[in-house]
Amino acid sequence: MTKLKKQRKKKTYNYGRNRSRVRKQQERTTKFNVKVDCKPMKDVWDNRISMKENMAAMGVALNANDVLPFAGTKKNLIEKMKKLNNVPILLKDKPVVTKPEVVDKLETEANVGSKQVFRFTTTQVQLITHMMDKHGMDFKAMSRDPKNHYQETPAKLKGMVTKFISIPEHYAPYCRERGLFASTEEANDPEKVSEVDSEPEDVVEEDSEEEIIEDSDEDAPE
Repeated sequence: MTKLKKQRKKKTYNYGRNRSRVRKQQERTTKFNVKVDCKPMKDVWDNRISMKENMAAMGVALNANDVLPFAGTKKNLIEKMKKLNNVPILLKDKPVVTKPEVVDKLETEANVGSKQVFRFTTTQVQLITHMMDKHGMDFKAMSRDPKNHYQETPAKLKGMVTKFISIPEHYAPYCRERGLFASTEEANDPEKVSEVDSEPEDVVEEDSEEEIIEDSDEDAPE
């Protein structure tokens, strides 16, 4: 079989090639140089072995199908035929976990509750406060307001107001400006802030009707 011209010609050393650059490029693209962002895994990562071996030593699955394999009809049929023909079924050996502390750290981090970071923009805060000042909790009236430029639905406005009340950084200044706090201590307490909206606005005293009847009896001529 004939060879190509490039294969038959004499091999010469390329002096113009930057060998240092080639070596660095090969080191960046090798399977042993893996960038790990997770701190618990990065602390115990071994660059001398492959990524699959590192994950197996930590007890972390590289492929979810290996942990929870999909048992299809074809696979079940093959296993059934092997049992009928007395053919041994080869089972995969579970890898030995030598670094179990990684899974414990990952579980600890996963159990930590996430902090709420969502905040409304200045324009949205102005719209929500205007709607609450003008319409209270009448969301249908909010949707018909002329300042509802984006034609938000009553359900969307209800969600915006509910979210606005749940954020102390927004709702506390709103209550402070309108004098809804009884003291400065309640203004600094986020639990008190959430309780302000839950209190009824109009409180009717039970003895009000009896007082009105007594006053009318006194004013009546004898």
